[in-house]
Amino acid sequence: MFRIEMLPAGHGDCLWIEYGDPKAPRRVLIDGGAAGTYKRALRERLRGLRENERRFELLVVTHIDADHITGILELLEDSETRFQARDIWFNGYRHLPDEKPETLGPVQGERLTDLLVKRPWNREFKEAAVVVQADGDLPRLQLEGGLVLTLLSPTPGKLADLKPEWEKEVRKAGLDPNQPRPGEVESPEGFDLLGSPDVEALAAEAFSEDSAKANGSSIALLAEFEGRRLLLTGDAHPGIMTAAIKRLAGGGRLAVDACKLPHHGSKANVNRQFLQALDCRKWLFSTNGAYFRHPDRQTVARVIKWGGAQPELGFNYRTQYNDVWDGKPLREQYGYKVSYPASDAEGIVLEWY
Repeated sequence: MFRIEMLPAGHGDCLWIEYGDPKAPRRVLIDGGAAGTYKRALRERLRGLRENERRFELLVVTHIDADHITGILELLEDSETRFQARDIWFNGYRHLPDEKPETLGPVQGERLTDLLVKRPWNREFKEAAVVVQADGDLPRLQLEGGLVLTLLSPTPGKLADLKPEWEKEVRKAGLDPNQPRPGEVESPEGFDLLGSPDVEALAAEAFSEDSAKANGSSIALLAEFEGRRLLLTGDAHPGIMTAAIKRLAGGGRLAVDACKLPHHGSKANVNRQFLQALDCRKWLFSTNGAYFRHPDRQTVARVIKWGGAQPELGFNYRTQYNDVWDGKPLREQYGYKVSYPASDAEGIVLEWY
């Protein structure tokens, strides 16, 4: 059994992965979502497990933005839940190039650092940065029970880019989660929610890559189990992702069963080159559209155009920003499928047996 659940994480990510024996699965948690995700969706899920089942194989905090890290802070600060992980992957301030190991980052990054110092932290990377080098094989690790993870992002350069931005990024994310961050701007006034989208025009719009340093530092992974593959991208930059995918696939297309799209479907993180580097039919969007109205229509149009034959779009919320893609004329014209949860409290699940 291989299962991914995209929990309702507000405008963020919270991915619950299970694999192995359906009666006694092993588990991986990736990110904790925006403020409120822990109390709304994650806490009761964990407390519903027996205490010995709350020991996960791995916890990954992809990067420092509030819509990924906040729920993890709440989880690790809640002693009653008794959550444990055999290893925790997170690139803190001490992992950024040219910084002394004793140097700590500010605000949320420092809070998480304080919570991790007595826990297994980047153990598989000998406590150094979780990072992809410029050449050689991509880091590939096998967890207990057979789940294989291949690291695709970040690179040392992306971590170095983050260093001068660390305090600014964390303060914006930690003290005011409503505040847009670099490379992430709210849609202009008068944003048109009415009418059928013009897929051809949207897909053809010029692409400008995300410049946010925190997003570029995202840990992105390919997860493989019993012949199934999931691409889990955090908020990674598409240029880095596409280059890593081509390295892994030897220049060809990489076949995956599903891809959690980067940065909640931002138009600055999904381009034609990234989509066409993959052989994929299921494309997942994790966001309720709050603050930044994700997913951008340009991204959805690009997936419909270049995401393979009869792509399937999975949204973990039905919102005013994504409901338009359920229109029958559009679906029939372009041959794609859409799925939404029955309610905002459910999220979506993919599983294979």
